Amino acid sequence: MDLPTAANLATALAVVVAAIFGAAELRRVVRDRHDHAAVEILRAVESPEIHAAVDKILDLPDDVDPEVIRADPALLGAATRLHFTAEMFGSLVFEGVVDLHLLDRMNGGWVRDCWRRLRKWVEAERVAERRPNVGEWWQWLYERLEADPDPSKALGAHVYYRGRARR
Repeated sequence: MDLPTAANLATALAVVVAAIFGAAELRRVVRDRHDHAAVEILRAVESPEIHAAVDKILDLPDDVDPEVIRADPALLGAATRLHFTAEMFGSLVFEGVVDLHLLDRMNGGWVRDCWRRLRKWVEAERVAERRPNVGEWWQWLYERLEADPDPSKALGAHVYYRGRARR
């Protein structure tokens, strides 16, 4: 083999190795981003304020009259906190920062249940504020969670994932 051919082979090999390394590094960066987003979700909902808001809203019936929310400052504060949190979650899922099923496993239950209780309030706020985008990402997220739930939702994670571990 002559020197120019060996140099071409070495160059081609270097390009292939660089491409493989680049793909592996990209995969690591995407995984790190995914893990960071999961931690941020946990931080957002692990606050005592969010826990208290969820508890307060889950005590309400589905499709509670919006006037019940508006008339009680504590309920209004809880609804508003959950609204902003769920809006953030919906945006993060839409942008691909957080996987839909990951969010469903971590928070899908209360996101769905609180939406069912507060959807009439959200719809009333859209009308009252003349802004059709009030609660838009929360509604979008709810609809996506209903259309494509994490597989464990039907049986419960304790059954569906029995004997399985991530990574």
